[in-house]
Amino acid sequence: MTTVAFTSGNRVLDALPPRDLAGIEDDLEIVTLAAHQFTHSVGGTMHHVDFPIDAVLSVVATLANGDSVEVGTVGCESFVEADAALASAVSSRTSFCQVRGRVGRMRIDRFEQRMATSVPFARLIRHNVRATLFSAQQFVACNVKHSVLQRCARWFAMTADRVGSPQFTLTHDFLAIMLGVRRAGVSEAADALSRLGAIEYRRGVVTVLDRQILESAACECYDACRRAFAMSLSS
Repeated sequence: MTTVAFTSGNRVLDALPPRDLAGIEDDLEIVTLAAHQFTHSVGGTMHHVDFPIDAVLSVVATLANGDSVEVGTVGCESFVEADAALASAVSSRTSFCQVRGRVGRMRIDRFEQRMATSVPFARLIRHNVRATLFSAQQFVACNVKHSVLQRCARWFAMTADRVGSPQFTLTHDFLAIMLGVRRAGVSEAADALSRLGAIEYRRGVVTVLDRQILESAACECYDACRRAFAMSLSS
């Protein structure tokens, strides 16, 4: 009888050598997250690490006046919280589910034990944090230099990659928070992408119609970050 190798659905974990991946299944609890459901709170003690499968999570910074701005988006190419890889027991940012879906949840004690005992696991996690840092820096430049249309196209393309589907649920208000712009700006960008034939956006549901057009409309940051994470998984 042939044994089917375990796959988690998360690219970081599935990049592990078969021997290291074999025991991961016992350490993961598959949890389905609802949109807007919080997973970690700033200043809170970390009890678990989430490895997205088809959910998309947002990491946000909240300013003194209550405004929130996305500082990171995490899908199946990474994990939350990156702080766990830096031997921190406290979350430095708030994270929540942006697009509903599943995550593989690992208790923090099991995560720390694997970091200490599995060289391939620790190496992949460290390289992934490096890719995450690169992306965060890239998006700083992106937010300053690229148009709302380019950033919106980049965000749609990245989300489709992360959920593994050309269709996902997202409201204009929520996307405005993620991009740090007014709702009107998001509406204009989404309408422009619809006219180009790249997407259809109705009642909070985004459908990617033409991937080539969408990627052409996106800024260079889409390819730059995709390459960074691909390299981190092959290192």
